[in-house]
Amino acid sequence: MTAVATDLADTRRARILTHLAGHPDLTASELARVIGSRSYLGPLLRDMQAKAQVVSRPGSRPGHGSPVLMWRVAPRGTIPPPRPPLAPEVLAHKRERDRRATAARRARGRVPFAGALSLPGAACAFEAPALFFPDGDAEAEAKAVAICSGCPVRMPCYLRAVQNGERFGVWGGVNFETAAVAVTGNATSREEPSHDRTA
Repeated sequence: MTAVATDLADTRRARILTHLAGHPDLTASELARVIGSRSYLGPLLRDMQAKAQVVSRPGSRPGHGSPVLMWRVAPRGTIPPPRPPLAPEVLAHKRERDRRATAARRARGRVPFAGALSLPGAACAFEAPALFFPDGDAEAEAKAVAICSGCPVRMPCYLRAVQNGERFGVWGGVNFETAAVAVTGNATSREEPSHDRTA
């Protein structure tokens, strides 16, 4: 939501609460007319309900064949209703967006590359950090793995990444995002990098 849209929503939110304090049990359409909103207030009211600012109850209005929701200011101490679960495709999109944001944030924060600071002689010391967070770029991943293949501290780098619970990036020549992970009990193991420098 843009800053302008957020300001508009906050303004409408304040006007809704002010009006409902003195005139409870109005529908979303009635509230929109009263506060002069040209857009339907249903989504905003549901968001306010999730934040325990307003509550609704079913009611009726002349001319409506089905029940309508009537809104009022939430009493003090109101516990918001649980949010409905996200649809699988929405959840998958959100996870992918969060994954990309995490990878980008980690890449930006590693200048110079964090692993190189505490592992003298690391081959990645003077490389661009983003190269080691390829984010699906096969060419970048191949370059990162090639740099790691001749690194004298490849194994310590890999072991430290495992110990730190890294989930993204190429560490010790292994892309932690795409590497096969085998879980046995509480232990998580990954394919360890080969000691063969020619690999």
